[in-house]
Amino acid sequence: MKKKVLLITFVTILIVLATGGTIAYFSKEFSSDNNKITAATFDVDVVNSNGTTIGDEEISLNQKLFPGMETIELYNFRINKNNTEVPVKYFVKVTPSGELFPADNSSPVVITLQQEVNGKWESVGLHTEFKPKKNIEKFRILVDWPHSDNDIDFQSLLGNIKLVVNATQVDDEDGGQNPDPEGPPYFTGEVKFKATPNGSTRTTSNKEVNFYLDKNGNKIIEINMGDGKGEFEDKVGNLRIVESVEGNVHWYRVYSDNEYYASDSQLWRSNTVDTSVNGVIKFNKTLGPFLSIESKQLYNWFNSN
Repeated sequence: MKKKVLLITFVTILIVLATGGTIAYFSKEFSSDNNKITAATFDVDVVNSNGTTIGDEEISLNQKLFPGMETIELYNFRINKNNTEVPVKYFVKVTPSGELFPADNSSPVVITLQQEVNGKWESVGLHTEFKPKKNIEKFRILVDWPHSDNDIDFQSLLGNIKLVVNATQVDDEDGGQNPDPEGPPYFTGEVKFKATPNGSTRTTSNKEVNFYLDKNGNKIIEINMGDGKGEFEDKVGNLRIVESVEGNVHWYRVYSDNEYYASDSQLWRSNTVDTSVNGVIKFNKTLGPFLSIESKQLYNWFNSN
């Protein structure tokens, strides 16, 4: 079956930080390519909290945005499957940009995308792709500002948050019983690596990832850059994460082809693993360095071993 993009919704959230308060303007645009399906019905819709199909509008955020604030819900929306009879896959992507969200990920302002799962909100990462299991899938976007050493550098800056919701018709030979792609090989979503406290955060995606247990039962993760060309491939290259146990502490050492501070001669390792975001594994070091890998298959394997 030829895949068809059936629905696309764009949402742009403009956040203005100023002393004493914050105003957010939401500009929404809905479009459909009017694909016609004669064999079955397609009726997916994206609506706001009032149940209205997303259209052009502006919304003011009256709460103040400041370091140490409580988490604020920027926006919530639902994807309604309605009377759709064809198998579909949803792709939801939230992309922060602008001065408030520099490419080196140094912004103290945190944007989180959450999905309601079994009556509870779960963080799913800013890029998520899945086959719907319910007629209505609920999402919300949160903003938070934890205390940091560079808060003053981000006052009065401007940022943008773009939301893209994409529903696509897909082949479904198993009748929807197998929502995740089979493998291997498996491929990552977003991979981010910040090797040093003052170094750059480099990002890549769609890389082959392998994972297994060695003869001692320790986890091994390998990420292959393939033929890709870019800053991550040039400055970092292939990655290998090796688990070791010292006493009761589990360490994860990162080896790279090209990053000096993660090489055979330089010890880059972490004993702190964050799995709070569904589908994302993040190895944290003190003072800010980290390695995060987005992969549902890796995430499920890591948590079950």
